[in-house]
Amino acid sequence: MAAGPLATLKRLWRTNRWLTVSFLLTLTLALVFTIRAGVFFVYWQHHEDEPVEGWMTIRYVAKSYRVSPKLLHDALGLPQTGPDHRPLIKIARERNQPLDALTAQIIAAIESERAGRQLPPPAPPPAPARP
Repeated sequence: MAAGPLATLKRLWRTNRWLTVSFLLTLTLALVFTIRAGVFFVYWQHHEDEPVEGWMTIRYVAKSYRVSPKLLHDALGLPQTGPDHRPLIKIARERNQPLDALTAQIIAAIESERAGRQLPPPAPPPAPARP
């Protein structure tokens, strides 16, 4: 009798169909989620600091610039009611404000956050003691 993966799978199918189906389904789901995580990782590696455009949401901009969405909500004076799925152009229209002004507020908040995050330059090493 041939002893290989296909022969083992055929034997399992004859004796334990539910177990085989469950195993194959689990294997398929694991593969799908692994691929999905890889695509997600690669996407955000190539979309860092994207220029802010009207179609973007606050969460998208926050993820692209690696800042908290709460920071952008606070900078725009929006209420904290949960994730805001509106595009920036819609927020600007509802506030009767040009998109460029809204974008400038967002960029200013991001730059302010990044300036506050930067560490001061390291202190120079102490001079050697002289006798």
